[in-house]
Amino acid sequence: MIKACRTLVILLAFAAFAAACKKGGPPSVSPVGPSGGDSTPVTVDTVHSAKKGACFSTNTTDGYWSSDITELKAQWYYTWGTPLPSFPPTGLEFVPMFWGAANVDSLNLATVAQLAASGQAKYVLGFNEPDQSGQSNMTVDQVLALWPQLESLNLPLGSPATSWPTIQWFTDFMDSVASRNLRVDFICVHMYVGLDDTSFVQVLQQVYNQYHLPIWITEFATADWNAATPANNPYTPQQVQAFMQRLLPQLDSLPFVKRYSWFSGDPSSGPLWSSALVDVQGNLTSLGTWYAGH
Repeated sequence: MIKACRTLVILLAFAAFAAACKKGGPPSVSPVGPSGGDSTPVTVDTVHSAKKGACFSTNTTDGYWSSDITELKAQWYYTWGTPLPSFPPTGLEFVPMFWGAANVDSLNLATVAQLAASGQAKYVLGFNEPDQSGQSNMTVDQVLALWPQLESLNLPLGSPATSWPTIQWFTDFMDSVASRNLRVDFICVHMYVGLDDTSFVQVLQQVYNQYHLPIWITEFATADWNAATPANNPYTPQQVQAFMQRLLPQLDSLPFVKRYSWFSGDPSSGPLWSSALVDVQGNLTSLGTWYAGH
């Protein structure tokens, strides 16, 4: 659960370990489709919450990323990548991300501009956990130096998503954005917590009260970064599902929370296994089934 500052510091200290269980870097574009070369687009219905999204690396080995997103009945998705990946699910909105400094080049900028011109991109996401050495690993000044290039795309622009939304890195960035008259259109939030939905919502309210900008929760899940194996993790799938069932209706009702995307933990990892939406065979877990139906 979300605890006091001392516990938050401990959680952040384990973020480097978390990186091994998470994205691991910007994904490559998969050259094959769900059936090893079938180019038939994957379709999805659109009868579920418009806020609900999905995030999967195109390199996932737990099923096939596009099919996983379809099964979860997400309404939007991202892959931590900038170009539209091969064999995307149809009927869903793709949101490009500039994961790190190396992604900000003329090719990727032109690619996103083309996606925007064709109506295939409506938003763009900033950098992924720049406060973490195992993720995009950027200083505030490095991000600020590149930020005008992201602004030049003339799309609504999401902030960098730090490992926790109230840490000093993010405060320094937002203060600098204001003083330099730069543009951030919505706040991207990562929150890895325990089972306390009340505190989760309180932190979101704190962030909104400070910046008065819409919030996208681009990664969230129940995690125990101390758990070296699934057996050491105190959070059961049943507890995580109950947490999700309490939290998501609240997120749906909060007008300043515009979108959210549960992070499907590695089903074999200690810290995140009970948050997995998809098992190692690519089938939805009980948690994934509930998320799909929400």
